Amino acid sequence: MEEKDELNIGLSGIMKLTGFLPIMIGATFLFSPRTSIAVGPYLTEHGIFVSMYVGVFAIFIGLTQWFVAIYVKENLHIFGRLFSLGLCSTVFLEVYGWTSGLIEFELKFLFATLIPVSATLVLLMYSIFPEQPKTIENTDN
Repeated sequence: MEEKDELNIGLSGIMKLTGFLPIMIGATFLFSPRTSIAVGPYLTEHGIFVSMYVGVFAIFIGLTQWFVAIYVKENLHIFGRLFSLGLCSTVFLEVYGWTSGLIEFELKFLFATLIPVSATLVLLMYSIFPEQPKTIENTDN
């Protein structure tokens, strides 16, 4: 008998990794809104309050993704698709900000946008086909 020495990360592990992204972004919005948001230098007091609100909401979404990855076992692929849709919507909002002129396009923002793009693609790849339950074969005859 040969054992396979391969690292097999399932959808639950991928959801935990991609759930860390909104938690990290939300924490930066809370602690440093003027440097973490593209229009940060132009924020008023109301804008700082909104960025704190968005930061708390992003942390909540990330924690929700963690709890779903821990406690949901059967239909985890449905939640994976839902969270990938949420990550993809943040990318669309970023592109809308560039094209409408709300956010000045800089190359560093393009590289920052690639993080949710890659998280969306990985989450979609792992959630397209649900994991099949492992069956134990009885070889004693």
